[in-house]
Amino acid sequence: MFKAEPQDGLPPYGPRAIAFPDASAFREGYVVKFTTDSGEEWVGNFATFHKDGLSTIHVELGPRAVFVITGSVGYMVDIQAKLVREIGFGITHSWFEDSLQAIVISNGLSFEAFNEDRLLWESRRFSFDGIRNIQQHDLSVTGEAYDPTSGADCWLPFHLDLVTGDVKGGSCFN
Repeated sequence: MFKAEPQDGLPPYGPRAIAFPDASAFREGYVVKFTTDSGEEWVGNFATFHKDGLSTIHVELGPRAVFVITGSVGYMVDIQAKLVREIGFGITHSWFEDSLQAIVISNGLSFEAFNEDRLLWESRRFSFDGIRNIQQHDLSVTGEAYDPTSGADCWLPFHLDLVTGDVKGGSCFN
């Protein structure tokens, strides 16, 4: 089985790291060492846009797909060193949902779910600026969405269906 492991920095020797999303990137970002099933190794250097943002690696999507989040930006990468696509910006939450065989992400305004091949659904925007107290119960997620329109800082409840992406409640009712 392939592996993807974060590194403390760029390797001082050996082949040059592959820069994502742009081959001309030159600054050190989130460094990940990949090992294929055949034992071949390569290093990816992923651009980080928010130093303090979420950074994590998901290898659960299948034998060739790795989803790397760094500085709140997501990259779907083929294990053979190919950027498949950039996914999301400002990512604040992510997890692998086994029952859907999909990654679920949120940017604090909405959610989306995708597998190795495609976007499964994207929820409507249901928060003005942030979510908190997220809890998952089977195939649904509950939490609170920020609402600045009530005159005082207020958090309103929401409910997300993980199968369809439908949201009830929240602070944006479009």
